[in-house]
Amino acid sequence: MTSSKRSPAPYRFRDNAWLPGPRLFFALGVGVVVTLVFAFVGLHIWMGILFHLALAWVVMQEFRRIRRYGCVQVERESERILELGESNPIRIHLHNPAPWPVICIVKDDYPEGFQLDQRRMIITVPPQETTTLVYHVRPHRRGRHRFGRIHVRQRLPLGYLIRQHAIDWSEDKTVYPRLKEVRRVRGGVYKRKLSAEGPHSRHGLGRGAEFAHIRDYVPDDEPRWINWTATARRGKLATNVYQPEQGQHVAILLDCGRIMGVRDGELTRLDRAIEAALAFSAIAIERGDQVSLLAFSSQVKRWIPAGRGAPHLQRIIEAVHDLEPDYVESGYRTAMETLAFHHKRRSLVALFTDASNLTFADELIQHIRILQRRHLIMTVTTEDPQLQRDRNLRPREEKEVFHKAIAQQMTEERDDRLNALKRRGVVTLNVAPDQLAVHVIHSYIDIKNRSLL
Repeated sequence: MTSSKRSPAPYRFRDNAWLPGPRLFFALGVGVVVTLVFAFVGLHIWMGILFHLALAWVVMQEFRRIRRYGCVQVERESERILELGESNPIRIHLHNPAPWPVICIVKDDYPEGFQLDQRRMIITVPPQETTTLVYHVRPHRRGRHRFGRIHVRQRLPLGYLIRQHAIDWSEDKTVYPRLKEVRRVRGGVYKRKLSAEGPHSRHGLGRGAEFAHIRDYVPDDEPRWINWTATARRGKLATNVYQPEQGQHVAILLDCGRIMGVRDGELTRLDRAIEAALAFSAIAIERGDQVSLLAFSSQVKRWIPAGRGAPHLQRIIEAVHDLEPDYVESGYRTAMETLAFHHKRRSLVALFTDASNLTFADELIQHIRILQRRHLIMTVTTEDPQLQRDRNLRPREEKEVFHKAIAQQMTEERDDRLNALKRRGVVTLNVAPDQLAVHVIHSYIDIKNRSLL
């Protein structure tokens, strides 16, 4: 369903029609007044009739001028993909073939549920020129969405007639997860942290398993990394620079169960998890690791085998862009057994899920032995914003006291679940929803820095 069908009937654009303009009504009103005045002062009524005939001739000339050069030519242009929750520009190009300016009112049939900054756009298109209108939409859901027809009302400067028509420009657009952090990774924002060295390397990737190169020694370098052979050859102290091992395996488990459908603001928890999982994939691929992805609810929904490079990242994006939560409990055991079957080599397994799930810690602890013998496991969860607000509440009423007490109890239960996982050797990350993508990148860097994998 497109937007025009939701408009009240008097405001809907018809597909093809001629309408009287406001100036025509004004001229007709003037004609009636002129006729009455002529009749009142004793002049012949034919003077009023002549006025209306002249008006009819002017209207007919305007009709012929519009018909002669046809309607304004309209096209819609946008990016190949739109991003969830972001302001995406949509451009409407209008070409006026007539040798006089045309005033246009434009309405576009956008997908139902989209938010936009302007619904009705008015513009004057100069003679025999092309003008572009721009409006912005904010998609509310990932996947494919259909734009419908473009409706245009056009009139000449005199404004006696309005030509109304609809251009069939129906097209499907794909709404992808937010890719801001993916672009930052691909643009080299984290490259300095990935290649950091020397005394400040603890802020990025530090000493690892692979030799990188030799450089001059600086005072805060560790003496044990001095390369004495290079020192003798150069005649000054030189030190080895190491980097974390490349070509390791990273596996992403993406929970698509019932609890991931809960909305935190405009986005669901699954939306946030997908955004963070893609950022995690991007930084791992940028580092040279091989990344696989398994999406699951009660059963496996998607499986992307391990791969590397930009084409593989695009495959992952395509695989997850339209994932929706299933209203069933998450089957952790099924997901872990499937992953264990495919991953024989030691890997970093990042589980994107939700810690408010009552069975989260219990099930995970029960089944963690399936993977933990061979793999490093990391859980990625988000804080509940409403829970945090209630917890920080300063009660003024009895009801608020209960809200605060319940929030504190639930927060403690979440912390207990996460602490139970930590005691089992699981790396845990639990942050605010809007910070998840950034923090998961830094967690990956920290794991590589500490050579935990």
